[in-house]
Amino acid sequence: MAVADVVVVGGGISGASLAYALAAEGVGVTVLEATTEFRDRVRGESMQAWGLQEARNLGVESVLLDAGAHIAPVWKQYIEGIGEAGDIPMAMMLPGIPGTLNLRHPVACQALLDAAAAAGATVVRGVGDVSLRPGPSPTVSYAVDGQPGEVVGSLVVGADGRASKVRRDAGITLDRQAPINYIAGLLVDGLDEVPDDHDVIAGEGDVMFVMFHQGGGRARVYLIPGLSGQHRFSGPNGTAQFLAACRLSCVPWSEQVSSGTPAGPCATYPGDDTWTQTPFTDGVVLIGDAAGHNDPIIGQGLAIALRDARVVRDLVLDGARDGTAFASYGEQRAAEMERLRFAADLIAVTQAEDADNRTARRMMVIEKMAAMDEEVMSVLIGAFAGPETIPQERLDPGLLERIRNA
Repeated sequence: MAVADVVVVGGGISGASLAYALAAEGVGVTVLEATTEFRDRVRGESMQAWGLQEARNLGVESVLLDAGAHIAPVWKQYIEGIGEAGDIPMAMMLPGIPGTLNLRHPVACQALLDAAAAAGATVVRGVGDVSLRPGPSPTVSYAVDGQPGEVVGSLVVGADGRASKVRRDAGITLDRQAPINYIAGLLVDGLDEVPDDHDVIAGEGDVMFVMFHQGGGRARVYLIPGLSGQHRFSGPNGTAQFLAACRLSCVPWSEQVSSGTPAGPCATYPGDDTWTQTPFTDGVVLIGDAAGHNDPIIGQGLAIALRDARVVRDLVLDGARDGTAFASYGEQRAAEMERLRFAADLIAVTQAEDADNRTARRMMVIEKMAAMDEEVMSVLIGAFAGPETIPQERLDPGLLERIRNA
């Protein structure tokens, strides 16, 4: 049986960042990662400004930049019928933060896990059959190539994603808000002629279009339809249908995107939300998607993961090991997820929900943004600057109904 102070199950963005941050402070960390090679998961590649601030706080900003991350200081908005609808100045959201950060998910995971190992963490890959025994001395058993292993620590961190085995074994359940939209994504090459000094968000017809540049003529493109679009980009012709749907009249360069070269799989997933008030129990704490995820329509996953890692790092360094020591983390996270849930609903209702008045909804919100309407702007800015900046009184379901009735 191996022994570690902290056992991190999952070596993705949240788990590897936490492992690095703890190992850099001299904490004994073992990371158990299921994959032997990180794969394209068609998600988790744009980090909001508040997430980049957390990456800086954790000491992993330079790791991501050195791995080739691309910074977007501006997002340009486009709306059917009017074309360009104004810039979102991402470089102005937080002092000293240059914008949002884009990096291919497998590259980011590998760079962070390599950094954790270089800082002194023990990394075990190809791990399967994970089983947790929670308690004062939590133990994780597993297998690698059929050979059993076991590690005991003073704390187990579940960073093993949406289907978390650690969460199930710890007896922690999630609440869920059903989706009102789906999200399809594709990595596209051959965009050398498309300006990459800004990212793009657009609404036209029955989809929301988002493009995050990664540099070198490559971008991650998302198309977000309502529930009726669940299978629109599935099957053998799904990639071709996706690229064809990228040809939007309101977006410059969309013809080049539509003619681009697929550089990975095309996948569709639901825009749902999950959360828990208590992402912890005795000897166990959950971070990242294992603790609940936000509808990816507003791209908060990486920022949430890094804040989780930073908050848990700080608590662990202060001596937190049992469940009650993570109560403040649970309370903070629940409040932040509530705010982000509302922000995602605002965008989904405006841009993607199945409706016959999509154009009117989009125009209503664009007009509110142009007028710096507080009820809309405070929520949208919070999605970029951090959910704690969204006032509780702005979580008004009446706003969503007014948009629906535009």
